[in-house]
Amino acid sequence: MKKYILFCFILGIFLISVGVVLQQINTNLANLVIAMVGGGIAVFIAGGVIFLYTNRGFWGKRSTEVTVNAIISTVTLLFILGLVNFLGLRYSLKFDLTENQLYTLSPQSQQLVKNLNQPMTVYVFDSPSNDFDRKLLKDYARKNNLFQYQFVDPQVSINLAQKFNVTRLGDVYLESGDRKQLVQTVSPQSRLSEVKLTNAIAKIQQTSQPIIYILQGHGEPSIEAGQNSISQAVTTLTDKGYIVYPLTLATSPLIPPDADVLIINNPEKELLQGEIKVIEKYLEDGGNLLVMYNAQTNVNLDPILQQWGVKFDDRLVVDASGAGEVFGLGPSVTIVVEYGNHPITQDFNNGITLFPWARAIITDSRENIITTPLLITNSQSWGENNPEGETVELDTTVDLPGPLNIGVALAKKNPLRDASQPQEDTLNKENDKLELNNDLPSLEPKKEDQESDLPSPPTIKTPQETTLDVVKQDKPSETRMVVIGNGNFATDGWFQQQLNGDLFVNTVAWLGNQDDRTLSISPKEATNRRINLSGFQASLITWLAIIIIPALGFTVSIVTWWQRSR
Repeated sequence: MKKYILFCFILGIFLISVGVVLQQINTNLANLVIAMVGGGIAVFIAGGVIFLYTNRGFWGKRSTEVTVNAIISTVTLLFILGLVNFLGLRYSLKFDLTENQLYTLSPQSQQLVKNLNQPMTVYVFDSPSNDFDRKLLKDYARKNNLFQYQFVDPQVSINLAQKFNVTRLGDVYLESGDRKQLVQTVSPQSRLSEVKLTNAIAKIQQTSQPIIYILQGHGEPSIEAGQNSISQAVTTLTDKGYIVYPLTLATSPLIPPDADVLIINNPEKELLQGEIKVIEKYLEDGGNLLVMYNAQTNVNLDPILQQWGVKFDDRLVVDASGAGEVFGLGPSVTIVVEYGNHPITQDFNNGITLFPWARAIITDSRENIITTPLLITNSQSWGENNPEGETVELDTTVDLPGPLNIGVALAKKNPLRDASQPQEDTLNKENDKLELNNDLPSLEPKKEDQESDLPSPPTIKTPQETTLDVVKQDKPSETRMVVIGNGNFATDGWFQQQLNGDLFVNTVAWLGNQDDRTLSISPKEATNRRINLSGFQASLITWLAIIIIPALGFTVSIVTWWQRSR
């Protein structure tokens, strides 16, 4: 009987093995595989039943009881471990204990992925796949089932590689519907970036590209790379799907009607009165404006700012808290860690922004205008009236005590247009154009204008000639303005410091009514905990570790031995 039992066990194992092998060789033999595996299990069970029947006294032995208990305990433990692992994979929890949350998606990335309303797939044309890239993509996929990813070997999936015109190993493409977007090209030195991936997700979902104009011609920082430039800020805006143009009102005396945002960034020379009238008209038509001026810079935008209840203070903001010493900065660089409750700064928490040579903003309430402080200095800062003096200290008689506001966001509700009086609106527009034309400098420059260092007045076209055909059709429901008492924070070198870039990009996004888009995301970096030792300190540690401490230990052992030997 024993040989039949052995035969059943061997035959059962054989049939199950054949079924598994057939499944791996040909997936079309499902019925045969089921029959082989089922038959093997049946024969195996039959052998077990025969064994139990012929060995009925076997179960009464104590050794059998102990063995069965051990087997049941082992199987139960394995089952529990398997169940825990299954639940862990299915409902995984992750805790990021790093100081800067290096291994957690930013709130902006999480919100963007959660808001996906159609399938989106990331194709990584790289072989073999990288664990870091896979982990990052898995973090995205956890937030929304519509987000999927694939690692593709372009030499195997040739058709898919041709579909995306893959030219290099490591290209990463994003596909949503019929739209495709190159994210980046990964390499052993440059892995997949959360910043680039999130920007690509936001960009591929855009239905239109916001247009930004940056005023030039008055000594403003250039949008091209150079010594005094905001090229890093322009590049970041372009990567996020914005279109950025320079604007010189001296050669094009109007603000194009497609402008979503106009930026005035710390001009060294005052604007002409005609240019101010053009900007004022732009705001009246529902345009959005970002104004940034450093301390001790002449500002002649009072006709505009007064209407919004805003005024630049002329004094330099001095930060005497000593916080700048951590970054090797002096008191003329204002460090801000307190922010107003506003979409621009909603995710800043206690992050740091740096403002070299800043000035305070004075605000006054205006009817129908909502004013929100953005950037608030600490209580140990003040507006210094005489920064070039021998000693810089707070004098309440001439200085402005802190805390100060060096940034403010303003929103003005526009009245709804009355469709029953279209002719009256048209007449009012024409009258405004005529008044604007009269306020602009004449085509023949005056003698005093020729002797000044201001830009020459426009001589190509007058606003009356140019604006007749490009009047905006629809006035937005809200006009927005942001005023910041500093422009240096957005220049190259400062733009990438801490949250400076986030502040600039988020400001432009809010002004362009892009509140539903992903705001700026700064790359996360580990905090530098490196100990910088002087030469003396390094030498002292070396002597202590190699010579002094071992010598003391050796001396103590010799003394101990000598005392015991007596």
